[in-house]
Amino acid sequence: MKKNKLKHITYLRIFGTFFFIYMVLMVGFTALLVSMEKEAAGKELENQANQINDRVEEILNDNIDSNKQIIDLSKVKKEFIKRSPVYLLDGAEAAIFTSDYKLVYSTYNTRDYLKCIYTSYEDEKQIDSVGLLNLKEWFSEEEIKELLDYLYAEPKAEKAGDLSGYSISIDDFWVDDEMIIPHSISVSSMYAREFDEDGNVTTRTGTVIKGNFYKKDFNNSNNFPHYEHGSIIPEYNEDSNSNNQDELRKIVTDESNSINYLQNILKNLPDFINPIERVNMLTYRYYLIVPYQNTIRLLDDQSLYSEFYTAVAIDIDIWERISSILAYVTMSCLLIFAAAALVLSKQTYKTYLEREEIEKQRKEMTDALAHDLKTPLSIISGYAQNLQEDVHTDKREHYAGNIQKNVERMDKIIHQMLDMSKLESDSFKIEFDEVPLSEISGKIIDRYKGICDEKSIAVSLTGEAVIKADKPLMERVVDNFFINAVENTPEGGKISIEIFKDTFEIYNSGSHIPEDIIKDIWLPFKKGDKERSSTKGTGIGLSIVRSILELHKFSYGVKNREDGTVFWFKWSTVSL
Repeated sequence: MKKNKLKHITYLRIFGTFFFIYMVLMVGFTALLVSMEKEAAGKELENQANQINDRVEEILNDNIDSNKQIIDLSKVKKEFIKRSPVYLLDGAEAAIFTSDYKLVYSTYNTRDYLKCIYTSYEDEKQIDSVGLLNLKEWFSEEEIKELLDYLYAEPKAEKAGDLSGYSISIDDFWVDDEMIIPHSISVSSMYAREFDEDGNVTTRTGTVIKGNFYKKDFNNSNNFPHYEHGSIIPEYNEDSNSNNQDELRKIVTDESNSINYLQNILKNLPDFINPIERVNMLTYRYYLIVPYQNTIRLLDDQSLYSEFYTAVAIDIDIWERISSILAYVTMSCLLIFAAAALVLSKQTYKTYLEREEIEKQRKEMTDALAHDLKTPLSIISGYAQNLQEDVHTDKREHYAGNIQKNVERMDKIIHQMLDMSKLESDSFKIEFDEVPLSEISGKIIDRYKGICDEKSIAVSLTGEAVIKADKPLMERVVDNFFINAVENTPEGGKISIEIFKDTFEIYNSGSHIPEDIIKDIWLPFKKGDKERSSTKGTGIGLSIVRSILELHKFSYGVKNREDGTVFWFKWSTVSL
């Protein structure tokens, strides 16, 4: 329960810290991305505004005299209606001014104005002309709604004879500059006649009933030119009719904005176009002036001059431009941070458990060491007291011998602990050499032949392998394995050493190691049986073996067999 609670707290703190860092970085990245995108949007607008200005120049050049004065203003306005200067930039509004800031043309709301095309004559040549019909000037709100419903209706025709839309025509009208004055408007139902392979209507037919929608008399006291027939062209754009677009039109048509803009340019020429205001969270409004032929002159009175000016304004949604990349970066970073937090949380918790285990082992080792030293110290104390009190003086040599024996046992424990500490230190380095395992195993068998004979233990050695290792250390490994086998083999038992191509095994007959402690016997003062006093070892030998094998990066282990126990270690044959 305590470990689960600690694990929960560890994970929660690390994930919380990573999430906080993630949020700070994402907020900073978003702010940087928005700033960069605002600058990029300004530069793009500047390039697109120059293209708009090219269209403006093209129309103006055909309609100005040598003094750069407009010859026929009505004709220029019609050309701008016919060939919109903002065709390249959706959502933009534009206005064209003369040098003295007189409005020549501005974009319009397609809900308030309808484009009409008709045929006119100029120098006895037939030309296509355009004009604007101001709906609010001539129609009621109900009539405007009905007319627009007809104009933008899109019924789905599936076969010949199905209704496919409506045709709206002006049968009699007058033209005041670019403005249309209607007399009679007709709405005709159009029926599908032919279809293409995709099912789209290619030709349609219908009957025109003149004046069936609107018909009013007009007193043409100003002698406006009269035309008999024209058509209304649908060009509705929902975005262009929003309140924001109306505000943009007001901005571009206000000559004071143009004057102020040019005055600011005179004071400080920016590197790129900055937004003039923020419309909402991440939508910014841009405004700029482009002079005729991209040329502006500084007059003697320190004012700026160009024959014409094109004012352009647009609302740019920065979120729409950055949302995809921001979503990608956000999700990618979230996954990376979550993975990093998970790995760190697992490692932190694992480190805690390892430290807890080390602390537990340290405590157990201290208790075991105290126990192992306490017995010989007690014996030494008893014998010393007998010597001091001259008890059994005839046994003085026996007392002295046992004192010496127990001192040597304590000395052995201390030296082995020092050896283990030395092996586990970072500064210890091993000297690699070719080590014949069969040779050193035979040497160790000979070393303990007397003990084995006393216990009638049969010893066998088979196989051979030469490995890259530190020879003295490997001798100690085999020695400790053999001593351990001798101590745990009953009289008349058997010890066998088998050397394979990549494995060393030493088997001894006798009792098994309890499965619940088999993994712990490599720890200091951990023995295979529960009664520590029943063994003669120090309890550190296998810990020293473990340290040596881990230094060599050899795998190792122990397993119980039906009639005994096998200790083994394994090496890699790749580099041999």
